[in-house]
Amino acid sequence: MRVLIAILLLSSIGLSACSVGPNYTPPETPLPQTWQSALKQPELPDSRVLAEYWKNLKDPVLDQLIARALGDNLDLKQKLLRIDESFSLYRIERARFLPDFDGVATYERRRRSQGVASAISDQNNDFFSLGGALSWELDVLGRIRRLNESAYAEIEATVEDYHATQVTLIAEVALSYIRIRTIQSQIASTVENIRTQQESLGLARDRFRVGIAPELDVRQAESNLGTTEAALPELRIRLYQEQHRLAVLLGGFPENLEEIVENQNPLPEVAELSAKELPIDIVRQRPDVRRAERSLAAQHARIGAKKAELFPIVSLPGSFSFEALNSVHNAFNKKSLAFSIGPSVRWNIFDFGAVLNAVEVERARSKQLRVEHRKVVLTAVREVEDALVSLREQKVRARSLKKSVQASKKAAALVRSLYVSGLTDFQNVLDSEQRLFTQQISQANSRGLMVEAYISLYRALGGGWNPSKTTELISPERGDEPESSEPKKVEAKNSEREK
Repeated sequence: MRVLIAILLLSSIGLSACSVGPNYTPPETPLPQTWQSALKQPELPDSRVLAEYWKNLKDPVLDQLIARALGDNLDLKQKLLRIDESFSLYRIERARFLPDFDGVATYERRRRSQGVASAISDQNNDFFSLGGALSWELDVLGRIRRLNESAYAEIEATVEDYHATQVTLIAEVALSYIRIRTIQSQIASTVENIRTQQESLGLARDRFRVGIAPELDVRQAESNLGTTEAALPELRIRLYQEQHRLAVLLGGFPENLEEIVENQNPLPEVAELSAKELPIDIVRQRPDVRRAERSLAAQHARIGAKKAELFPIVSLPGSFSFEALNSVHNAFNKKSLAFSIGPSVRWNIFDFGAVLNAVEVERARSKQLRVEHRKVVLTAVREVEDALVSLREQKVRARSLKKSVQASKKAAALVRSLYVSGLTDFQNVLDSEQRLFTQQISQANSRGLMVEAYISLYRALGGGWNPSKTTELISPERGDEPESSEPKKVEAKNSEREK
């Protein structure tokens, strides 16, 4: 009875005691008052469309590619398996709350000394034992609770890492697709210019045959055509390389991609952005920022777990067994039962500062992660600002190049007409054609860069994941819920965080 009372008393102490170590509070990261580019770029994305922003481009092929990537991408599958691993690691820490029981069976053939044998009347005998050993660390100072807190924060960090990979994957698929369409547009412009320059070459040859144009016109036309034709192989190389890259993102081989991208669809138009103001703190919802904060929380909890080792560790060891000599049939009865149980205290009193320095190591790592979190936030703000500037300026560039291409087409047609009439030389025809070709390539590239800037903006804002999916990834079906399944901001007591 006294043993039972002692066990209950120690257990109650372990369950009610406060955890050693500092309680965690999320870092307060200062942000600028507004976007630097907001005054010149008042139209910012509405946060409600962040989750599926690519659908604003209204391109069914792009929608299909992203759907395939989300289902088949190998990086995303690895991150999902990493979540399963973190749940298993968390269950290991949860198991520390419960007793560890090991079954033990022993058979020994013994021979005792003659002095001992004379006291028990038998020098040789067989010893049989069947029972178990109990080991139970009582969480008096919260060491196990801190380890559980850290393990669950690691789960949340891996979930945010999954979301971060998803954000990157969607953006990379969209960017690769836009580059493919951009190159296809450049190839189409190149083929069109080759056709025009072939006509100019034929015109120069005809005029040379009748003696009204020098051979120099023919050779210059051939040189101009050859230069334009030489651009095609390089464009095709880039096209196929981008298709191969896209195939890897989709988790397949390039041959499975040809049917989707073989049709030369035009570049999608950039959707009109919402005029609503986007709050500056939207960057805090980026998965990489949330992952950095959860990693900091996990590391912070390890400080308390390590600090608890400075104090006595109370455990409840015990054992019981059925024992018998010479005959196993005599083992299973009340007289053969043997047991031992009682609290144990282990205290590392002299270790020459090893544990103290281990605590300082955990603190130093926590400080490093706090700095890393700040760095991630700064990088997030920079990426948004870069994307805003790029989108704004690429729009201006695209409008200017559109006007330039229209003017160059008219100029090329006018120069050719003047050449046929004998009012200008052939060099002006060549110059106008080269200028038109260069500007058409630049226009296609600019339109592609404008769409890429649009995608990069949403990527920088953390678009491409749905916060509601977090509930599915952290659910009772995937793993046991912690004591507080809804993490709250830590105030006076130990807890996780504010969602």
